[in-house]
Amino acid sequence: MTHSAPTSTPPQADDQPLRPPGDLGLSGVFEGETRFLNRDGRFNSRRIGLGLGAYNPYTLLLAIGWTPFFGWALTLYLLLNALFGLGFFALGPGALSEMPGSTGARLLACFFFSVQTFGTIGFGHVYPVTLAANALVTIEAFVGLMGVALVTGMLFARFSRPTHRLLFSDGAVVAPYRGGRGLMVRLANGRRSELMDVTAEIVLSLRPPGHRPDDPHREFHSLALERSRVTFFPLAWTIVHPMDSGSPLAGLDEAELREREAELLVVLRATDETSQQPIQARISYHATEIRWGRAFASMYLRDGGRLAVDVRRLHDTQPAELPPGA
Repeated sequence: MTHSAPTSTPPQADDQPLRPPGDLGLSGVFEGETRFLNRDGRFNSRRIGLGLGAYNPYTLLLAIGWTPFFGWALTLYLLLNALFGLGFFALGPGALSEMPGSTGARLLACFFFSVQTFGTIGFGHVYPVTLAANALVTIEAFVGLMGVALVTGMLFARFSRPTHRLLFSDGAVVAPYRGGRGLMVRLANGRRSELMDVTAEIVLSLRPPGHRPDDPHREFHSLALERSRVTFFPLAWTIVHPMDSGSPLAGLDEAELREREAELLVVLRATDETSQQPIQARISYHATEIRWGRAFASMYLRDGGRLAVDVRRLHDTQPAELPPGA
């Protein structure tokens, strides 16, 4: 009995050029814009007319900075206590014990009694007297319990949310590389924690040659990288695209890239070693932010006998004579 050998598709080499994605899944209308991504990684567009349903308080409180977060938390805390304080005040001077006679002083006393109830402090010198006041205390105690739980959960979610501080060079460079030219972007980890399994992807967007001003069409090319993945990332990484004969950039110069409104879309994915959570970062370089005839200056030095990288030099470049283009 004969057995035929199983057939399989041979694995692709890591350095094999990627197939152009075609359009990245973006709308054709978007292709008419001069830039897809801003420098902070946000898309250069927005959605309007979504209504109130587009606003999710949970995601909004996760996304805002710490100062606005605590500002909103303090504002809601004071507002709730002011509302319950007004409720105690509306019940009359006999609803709570030891109330002062003047209106202003009683308003303040009701507010501070609400703070004590909300925080379950209970100093004891002021307490509810009437049934209505006791009922309002019960409602406020429940609201306070829910409020503390919500704020505590939100604080935990903010601390546990995977974040990063990947630092990208201010611009990309076209520098000499292995007897030819290379397009390079440099990055470093801006935190003390370590990143693992860092993968990079660069997509080139540019208009076709001789495009008309009213033609929004763009071409998209996934650039083959010298190395698209690093297992460990303790220092810095210069991502290199060799501008050889198979590159979409072959034969192009600085003026033509600007005329064709070229844009580099860089996407980084990694795993945070401490939290074991995935992170993602993206940045964009317009043709005007690609420096030709420059090379990244060295960031490495010795610190106490150990190899170190000076992140302050991340953006430093130096002149570099380019060989003739392919």
